[in-house]
Amino acid sequence: MMKRIVLFVFLILLIVGVVIVDKKQQKNAGGVRKFVFWSIQLKPIYEKQMNNIISEFEKKYPKYKVIWVDIPIQEAQKRTLASILSSTPPDLINLNPEFSHVLAQKNALHFFKESEVLNFHKGLVDKLRYKNKVYGLPFYATSSVTVYNKEILTNCIGDVQIKTYDDLFKNSEKLYSCSDIAPFSASLNENDTLLKILNKYDVDDFSDSEKNETISLFNSFNQMYKKGYLPEDTLTINHREMVEKYMSNQALMVVMGSNFIKMVKENAPDIYSKSEISEQLVGSNKKYDVSLMNLVIPARAQNKEMAYIFAQMLTSEKNQLELAKLTNVLPSNIHALKNEYFKNCPNDIEQKSRCISAKQLDNLIVNKTEIKDKKALNENINRKFEEILLNINSDLETIKIGIDNLFPRLKLYIEQN
Repeated sequence: MMKRIVLFVFLILLIVGVVIVDKKQQKNAGGVRKFVFWSIQLKPIYEKQMNNIISEFEKKYPKYKVIWVDIPIQEAQKRTLASILSSTPPDLINLNPEFSHVLAQKNALHFFKESEVLNFHKGLVDKLRYKNKVYGLPFYATSSVTVYNKEILTNCIGDVQIKTYDDLFKNSEKLYSCSDIAPFSASLNENDTLLKILNKYDVDDFSDSEKNETISLFNSFNQMYKKGYLPEDTLTINHREMVEKYMSNQALMVVMGSNFIKMVKENAPDIYSKSEISEQLVGSNKKYDVSLMNLVIPARAQNKEMAYIFAQMLTSEKNQLELAKLTNVLPSNIHALKNEYFKNCPNDIEQKSRCISAKQLDNLIVNKTEIKDKKALNENINRKFEEILLNINSDLETIKIGIDNLFPRLKLYIEQN
């Protein structure tokens, strides 16, 4: 008898539990779902516009509530990796291509159809491919320009134009002798700076045929460093400090983005008044590099379809134009790039830079190969470069030996398809 009572009570509790769970699921199904978007340091400058986009999204899709989290850039990779490994990652994340590429290799990202990227600049889309599949949507870009002290350069070398790194190497001695100022400021071994310069000489798969170009380039920078044509702390400064060298008249020329030109304008008006700009310094292939931020959808995201819709809103012609005007970046949307804002620029160098930068997007470096481990590759290049510059006895022969030893290691980080 007692067993029957216990069994009866158990069945009643089970039925009640199922009913409660069912009602809870129905409530969730008919309620509001969270949509989570992570960005990198868009606050406070883009906060008003982002909130407008969120309001528009929630009005169109009332079943979703957007949770926007803006992450400091130094925490982005660590927090993203932790979230990607969880069962509930954000639905849409703003990242850089290097880290996104690593996640794509691990099949941790959603891949996009070619039909879904037609409104984006093709050259930027091609930067976001893994095994020819698109793993991210371009969000915004910057393409640096060359800023130089026109007053001093004109006084020292007249009408000679420095358009390439080779021009810089040829004219550095005359510029330094004339001004007693380092001709060029650069954070040469920060992140992928050197790799981007090598790419401008079509060095990207580190085959034997690319050794001579690499040796020549490293030797030219080695000579500049040892003769004082580069600042003494070239190997330790970051990009901001590189710009500060120019602002304090410790360098005659620097390659920088529009956002840093604004910094010169605000903090060194006297230097700014003597400055002019030209296209980004190029190598033998005459092509330009670009820095890019992208949007990715984690493979485990709960709302992939809505993530793509929200990404489309972020990258619409209207919203991209607003972002560009607020932050001095370049849009990834092809229709926004056709706007007169990027074609007719006032003579002020900060304004001129956006037209020059936008035009450079149509002549971007196209790499022949895919890099499997870009971080390790950059570290090896930068370590060898530092070793050469800091060795007071390094000459052309030691550089040749160094490159012969370096290239086999670099090839390990190239993905062979």
